[in-house]
Amino acid sequence: WLKQRWQLLEAQVCASTEPLWEEEGSGYGPGDGDAMADDENQPEIFAGGYFDQERVVNQTEGLQDFRRRQEGHLIIADDRPLLVMSFGTKFSGTNPAKYKIEGKYDIPVGYKVIIKWDDDEIVFMTRQGTFGPEFQIVYLPKSPVPEDFTMFEWNANIAEIWDQFLKVVEGHEDRDLRLFNMGPWRTFGVTRDEVQIAIKQGTDNKTIIDGILYCADGQVPNLQEHMRYLGFDPETDEDYVWICEAFRSEPIPSHYFQYVSESRVYWVDATTQEPTWKHPYYDKYRQMLQAARSQKPVPHWKSIIAFRIEYLLSSIFTWEVEEAVQNGGEYPLVETVDNVLEMERIFGVDIKNEPYLVHVLKRALRHYGNAVKEKRKVKDVEDFRNLMQRYRDLVGQFEQMREEEAKRVAKMKVCVQCDEKDAVLFCDQCKDFFCQGCFDRLHAKGRRVNHRRTWVEMGMCAECQEFIALFHCVQCADLYCRDCYQEWHVRGGRRNHIPIVLRSFNSQTHMLPDATPAMGTGSAKTLAQARSPWFAFSDENGIKLYYNIHTGKSRRDMPLAIINEPIEENKGGGLAAGWSGSYGANMFPDPLDPSQQGGGAKAPQMETTM
Repeated sequence: WLKQRWQLLEAQVCASTEPLWEEEGSGYGPGDGDAMADDENQPEIFAGGYFDQERVVNQTEGLQDFRRRQEGHLIIADDRPLLVMSFGTKFSGTNPAKYKIEGKYDIPVGYKVIIKWDDDEIVFMTRQGTFGPEFQIVYLPKSPVPEDFTMFEWNANIAEIWDQFLKVVEGHEDRDLRLFNMGPWRTFGVTRDEVQIAIKQGTDNKTIIDGILYCADGQVPNLQEHMRYLGFDPETDEDYVWICEAFRSEPIPSHYFQYVSESRVYWVDATTQEPTWKHPYYDKYRQMLQAARSQKPVPHWKSIIAFRIEYLLSSIFTWEVEEAVQNGGEYPLVETVDNVLEMERIFGVDIKNEPYLVHVLKRALRHYGNAVKEKRKVKDVEDFRNLMQRYRDLVGQFEQMREEEAKRVAKMKVCVQCDEKDAVLFCDQCKDFFCQGCFDRLHAKGRRVNHRRTWVEMGMCAECQEFIALFHCVQCADLYCRDCYQEWHVRGGRRNHIPIVLRSFNSQTHMLPDATPAMGTGSAKTLAQARSPWFAFSDENGIKLYYNIHTGKSRRDMPLAIINEPIEENKGGGLAAGWSGSYGANMFPDPLDPSQQGGGAKAPQMETTM
């Protein structure tokens, strides 16, 4: 309809600009040809309404150029054109009467329109305020100076900002001010049928949904602004503030970028270059708030974690999935990267600093996934918290062992007598390491003269520089400790390298208790594996993919770095023993163990079996 209206307006203008006398052949129409020669400079005669139509056409053409650049909605009114950049949305919150005009017209939220006043442009915008709608007017006169404009601040009183605007334009006494006699609503087209119909049909719902996230300081929106954005009711939702806190703290996806414009937050998807007023996780936390209102979880950390786990897995095992499984389909995977990251936020851990906890989170997903599929209640949350602490203790024991190994290496490498030179001799009777000078001086007389000596090679591993070398690789021409030799000679052509065992030092391990730890107990390899950022996952086709929790990148081919795997069974001890066995191992007395007097009660059966 707008296009036809525009074509009709152009046809009227073209018809009104034709001269009374048309060309016909080589003459000027009926009449004396000589007389026509004197009338060449005679002014053209136009239709009566031409001058008003010419003004409208010129203004419309200017807005057409603007529309082609900004993709606005052009509306041709009876006496002027309007360029609607955004129709906005209908307000759906509390007290909707404040967003009504004369009780029947809706005041849209996020409405933006541009009108022409001769060569000048006027911009009118609306937004959702704290207690009702707020308005802003920007006056852009035609001027070669870019800074020559007037911007009226956001105001909740339309009459006040309209009076401020009229005081500015009334200074132009030589121009027609009748455009503004209709008031702000009709001047800016808010009450027009096209605008009201667009609001009811939700034309702009793609970019504005349930309001806008506002930011008062222009930097980062606070908790109260997130609560209002989610539709949080302080009177009835006081036990669910943690949902708004989780919404605020969860980082947006890596391909989204957040910006603040005029105290309003919007996001840009880098993959599609599309801006949006809708937060990437708005639907997730909006539905979580609605689910909390119906299930009413207790504001305690156990109840909150159980609710969030059940909400996560219920969104995976939906009735559509159940129907597909009944028809021969399969359940979707639960041990995915996204689910592990969500479980990290639910349990409040940091897998970047404690990567080994990923295995606990994957086990929790597997356990609770079966519970949700079988329609059982999510519980035993505290058991997994304890399991995480047990894993921390286990890794801590390996760290202590490595520190102890480093101390023993430093002690064995230096002569016990002078504490300066490297030890090169080991006394079988003294059971100490000496440099050449100290050994000769202490064993020069007396019964020490007959002490047996052994030359030792105290070279350090060429790779880790932490442990005493146990092997010498002939082809590499380097010294290696046990762990480094196994790591660097496990693949490729190095598998065929021939090592030489340094027997001069290895032969004394039965005499010197510190010798075996100094050569390496495997703690370094276990720690490197437990702290590796690379984890193996499987996709829906059962194909492995490797994910780096530090960089967030995944790959199909196996990286050269160590893959993080669960610590093997029977490694460690104390509080962390039995990690890979049954949960609760070594926590209760074993009645069959003869070393434990009095027997003891049988360990209770726990629901969470690891």
